[in-house]
Amino acid sequence: MNLIDFFTPTGARPIFSREKETIAPATATTTKKQDIGGSFEEKIIRVRNPQVALTVSAVYRAIELRAKTEAQFAIQYQRMNGAGGNFIPDMWGHGGRLNYLLQVEPNPLSTAASLIEQVVIQRLTKGNAFVYIERDDIGDPIALWLAECGGYNELNGTYTLTYLGENGVRFKVDAPRKDVLHFANTFRRYDGFWGISTLQYAFDTLSLIKTENSQALETAAKGGRMKVFLSEQQATPGYTPISGGLYDPKQVNSYADEVNAKVYQQDVIGIRALDKVTPYSMTAQDMQMVEMLNMSQDDVARFFGTPRPMLMLDTNSHYTTYTNATLEYLQRTVQPDIIEMEQEFNRKLLYREDYGKRRIHLCEQPLLRLDKEAQAKVDKMQLETGAATVNEIRQQYDRPAVANGDIVYVSTNLAELGSEKLRSGSSTPAPVEPKPKEE
Repeated sequence: MNLIDFFTPTGARPIFSREKETIAPATATTTKKQDIGGSFEEKIIRVRNPQVALTVSAVYRAIELRAKTEAQFAIQYQRMNGAGGNFIPDMWGHGGRLNYLLQVEPNPLSTAASLIEQVVIQRLTKGNAFVYIERDDIGDPIALWLAECGGYNELNGTYTLTYLGENGVRFKVDAPRKDVLHFANTFRRYDGFWGISTLQYAFDTLSLIKTENSQALETAAKGGRMKVFLSEQQATPGYTPISGGLYDPKQVNSYADEVNAKVYQQDVIGIRALDKVTPYSMTAQDMQMVEMLNMSQDDVARFFGTPRPMLMLDTNSHYTTYTNATLEYLQRTVQPDIIEMEQEFNRKLLYREDYGKRRIHLCEQPLLRLDKEAQAKVDKMQLETGAATVNEIRQQYDRPAVANGDIVYVSTNLAELGSEKLRSGSSTPAPVEPKPKEE
């Protein structure tokens, strides 16, 4: 079954209004009385909310994978290191409190990872995800609450929010833009502000494919398209026509309808008063139409940017290994999402004067935590190129520093003409003065 046939349009959440959730019936009834026992419409689940959509295993896998992957990134509040000229995590005073909110407990009801998971899920299934920033009297963030937006006032630029607080459901009216993290989906309404659900966008843009797949489902439900010609031998000298005769076109059509109805009701069909039945098998086009039933998994993979191997599907595509598929997924799907989230965090949690001095950074280090082989390759490359010292690499694994572990090594395969290295023929890496440490 094609992905598009699982979803009916619900419309984007309108501004200044709240929709009453409708409960979808398990199956849809058919109005085609002649398709007794074989209508494809009786076999299509009409999905009208994200919970039912997740019953489609490929959709559930694609959304959960995106949410779990992006929730692994450590959200760090960093400041510029005056001595080294780079950004380092700020763990003192205001920076320490903000990092605790971003990395451990954004509010008393959830963890940082679970908050990001729900943000990603709402962004994909509803089109928009909202996080309300609760601030103290001096404007510092003290909690981050996952919220459902009731509307946005374009006149004064404020949100109306509903969220589950520590003491029950809370309502926030006229919340300013700077206090709401708004994560909109890739595809949006004409105004470019309000996001559209991925599933809704799929339904709206691929209605033509829906028509073709519906025809494929109908064909498959009937056991394939098999044409049968009912005919009677022409009168010849010495031949007596069958009693009753079938020469009248109306009688022929009526009898064909009778046989057609029996096909859907029973396996063995008795045909009366026929001298000749000519079967006409399925055409190549008809068989290709049935093959379209296998398109559902590909549709999910395309819409959610998830390679087929990561949906636990066998594939003959250019993804030769699961590792290549994972790399493609991280570069093409996850990384763009992470950059958008970083920018939203930076513009709502920092001031304009902080640009270039402080930043919110989503660190990808936790992604390699269990992939020891990939982590070892990265560490080796950083050590050989001087991007990290031995002690910096050991620090990632909570290991104590070693003597002379702060020396930076660089490759000496290339050297200036006339240098001491070329005269001596030495290929030993030359040590570099250690970087100054921050006090």
